[in-house]
Amino acid sequence: MSANYAAGLSPYPDKGKCGLPENFDPPEELERKVLELAEMIRNARNVVFHTGAGISTSVGIPDFRGPNGVWTMEEKGLAPRFDTTFEEARPSRTHLALLALQRSGSLKYLVSQNVDGLHMRSGFPRDLLSELHGNMFVEECIKCGKQYVRDAVVGTMGLKPTGRLCDVPKSRGLRACRGKLRDTILDWEDSLPDRDLNRADEACRSADLAVTLGTSLQIKPSGNLPLLTKRNGGRLAIVNLQPTKHDKHADLRIHGYVDDVMTKLMKHLGLEIPEWEGPVVRDSSEVVPETVKREAKTETKPQPVTPKPEPRCHQNGTRHDNGEKTVEQEEARGAFPSPESADTKQDCQPASKRAKLEPLVA
Repeated sequence: MSANYAAGLSPYPDKGKCGLPENFDPPEELERKVLELAEMIRNARNVVFHTGAGISTSVGIPDFRGPNGVWTMEEKGLAPRFDTTFEEARPSRTHLALLALQRSGSLKYLVSQNVDGLHMRSGFPRDLLSELHGNMFVEECIKCGKQYVRDAVVGTMGLKPTGRLCDVPKSRGLRACRGKLRDTILDWEDSLPDRDLNRADEACRSADLAVTLGTSLQIKPSGNLPLLTKRNGGRLAIVNLQPTKHDKHADLRIHGYVDDVMTKLMKHLGLEIPEWEGPVVRDSSEVVPETVKREAKTETKPQPVTPKPEPRCHQNGTRHDNGEKTVEQEEARGAFPSPESADTKQDCQPASKRAKLEPLVA
């Protein structure tokens, strides 16, 4: 559960703006905005979606900063309410709608801050998905990089050893790799995974439309990735009940429950939301998904991890300021690194990939 996930993180002094009031568009305005979003998607050639904890609240996993979020309740001295476990949670209508959008070719890439594994378990292809903060069901070998997908949460957080060993056989029939396995869940100061961050960065720079669902965009660098699309002349649509850090940059803001918005959107696009038939893992968009087997050594066979160039630099640290900034000002302060500076090692220290929180501008 997200409550247990939050409890497993290291203490952190500033968790951002929690418990902000939610806004709801009137029914007529909501219909108009969803129709506009449908037109934006039809007219776009490359659409990237970004998801946060708000897309899983309808299935019983609480978010963090909503009115009943984990950290909001913590600030009030109350215990958060949860209605399910990560293993028992089923993908929401939003998860399944995103799967249908990918299958139709309307969605080119998906970037998620969620660790609940529901995108993966819905059957969304992992080669088109960046899970920037990890996945509760995935552990990986620290020696060869192989990832294993389990049918239950792996049991540790913060990139710690899980107590299991890699069984990948070495070449020419030699003994198995035997590298230690660790979880993939990031703590506050952990660096984002190179492969996922680099793929997300590239996808956002290539997109002409970014759509964010259920995220306040407060965590860096994840929350700043949609602005890379804006920087390159693309458009930005934000779907969230609470204010987000980048509302001022949005071409369209929709205030409504994400499940309702996505259901209406799919009708406008003439697409059906598929039924969920149980956990599946789909490594590639080129293959048919396979049902997750309930065995101790259930695993995926992801693309081999290849050496990556030094990742593009992202602004690091927590910032408090007032007033609005333009995209150009955001770029000037480092939210959008230039290609020249991004490729220089001295300007892109490992800390730039760390998951950091940047509060909403008041």
